Amino acid sequence: MKQVLKIAIAAAFCILAQATAVAAAPASGSVAKQLEAMQKTLAAMQQQLEAQQQQIAAQQAALEALHAQQPAAKEQPAQLAQQQREQQQQAAIDALEQAATKARLAAQEQPKLTFSNNRPTITSFDGRSSIALRALVQLDAAHYSQDAAGPLTSDFRRGSVGATANRETDAARDLSDGGYFRRARFGVEGKIAQFFNYKLLLELGGAGTEGPTRINDAWISYTGIAPFTFQLGAFAPTAGLADSTVPDDLLFMERPSSSELARALSGADGRIALSWRAGGPRWLSALTLTGRTVNDAEVNDAQTALVGRVAGLLATSDNYNVHLGANGTYVIHPADQGPSVTAGRYAVRLRDRPELRVDSTRLIDTGSIDADHVYAMGVELAANRRNWLLQAERNWLGIERRASTLANPHFSGFYVEGSWVITGESHRYNAATGSYQSPRPAIPFDGKGGWGAWELALRYSRADLDSDSGAVGFAAPADGIRGGVQSITTAGLNWYPNSNVRFMFDVLHVNVNRLNPASATGTPFGAAPATPPVGAQIGQDFNAFALRSQYSF
Repeated sequence: MKQVLKIAIAAAFCILAQATAVAAAPASGSVAKQLEAMQKTLAAMQQQLEAQQQQIAAQQAALEALHAQQPAAKEQPAQLAQQQREQQQQAAIDALEQAATKARLAAQEQPKLTFSNNRPTITSFDGRSSIALRALVQLDAAHYSQDAAGPLTSDFRRGSVGATANRETDAARDLSDGGYFRRARFGVEGKIAQFFNYKLLLELGGAGTEGPTRINDAWISYTGIAPFTFQLGAFAPTAGLADSTVPDDLLFMERPSSSELARALSGADGRIALSWRAGGPRWLSALTLTGRTVNDAEVNDAQTALVGRVAGLLATSDNYNVHLGANGTYVIHPADQGPSVTAGRYAVRLRDRPELRVDSTRLIDTGSIDADHVYAMGVELAANRRNWLLQAERNWLGIERRASTLANPHFSGFYVEGSWVITGESHRYNAATGSYQSPRPAIPFDGKGGWGAWELALRYSRADLDSDSGAVGFAAPADGIRGGVQSITTAGLNWYPNSNVRFMFDVLHVNVNRLNPASATGTPFGAAPATPPVGAQIGQDFNAFALRSQYSF
């Protein structure tokens, strides 16, 4: 538009100049020529003006087209940038999700380390396999309060019979005070491929003296056919209520003698066996074929026996449990000592210590009896209500003599025990073992007000290894067995600072009523004066005070 105005102004000045010139010139014939020239000039200028207007219009159209394209041109880079940003954000999100997935998968595939009840346990990422450390350490100390020892000629107290029992002949008159490690067990347990369980537990402790390291448990079991379990190896078959209570959870420092006598026939720790078990939330049943224990001396043929048990809860609730059970053992073939043994080739012997192991002396002992078969039967009854517990068993044992016209001996025993947890905790019932477990402190000992759990316990037990024992001062009848009758009353105080540590204090009153099994020609304790007069009382009364410190996981 500015260019058009300039051209118009220039044309105006030209016309004005021509008009001025015509007005100033004299009138002549040249005026017409001048006017014609001016018209030609104006026509040329008109054409130039029109051409410029057309150019301006073209430029204006081009400018409008450019303005029309400008918003789209501005918008297109913004859209492209937004798309690029969104693509970058999505790529970053995808990368993070992939990294998180990889990390999650890697974490899932890593084994997991946990401390269940302070027991270190490693579990595979899929939970199908595991391995856990196990330990149990019990340090015992005891003082035996007996009458002072006298000479063998007048002090007739004796222990086990046999020429090799000279140590017990002396020790029965002066049981050994002191301390030792009752149990020192360490090993592993867990599962393989979900359905196979295993356990390897080594024993470094002992009874009376710590022995060399030996196998306590070494077994594998299969649980893939519910509700059954098949177990093979060395373990303790479930042979009764007290027998099935693990050493960590015993109410007193030792099991009652009647239970020990029954479990020793073909059960106890380290028994090589094959077991079948079935159970549910409130019951269990088991049948085990057993052989020798891993600690037995080599014989010509090992013992073969069956051990069975059925037990469960008659009634249960949050506050109480009532347990009933029955058990039995049958020795099919006693151990064969070999054809060169003319007397007692299939010998069976029943004996036990006075429910304390600091001194290993056995004060009741039947001696060796040549046997064809041996059996034990038992019934179990127990109940707990809140912080009270009552438990009892009755056992009967018998021996079928081999190639003898003498009557078969029969023995028996029982115990009743109970406890009151002063601090209010309860003994937990374990349906898998059919036994009770130790209480767990509600407030563990921490030195800041927590005192753990405290418990008072009381037990009376009786083990009778006499069979047709005869009268005092006389020899036993031909078929009589003078193993002795042992009665023990025990009071205990237990402290559980936490679920892994325990301290026990037991006070025992022991009464052993036992007649000398010697005959006119027999000297069961060795040559005189080791063997007292025929029919003499060789039992005794004494008290014992014992302390145990224990930790386990």
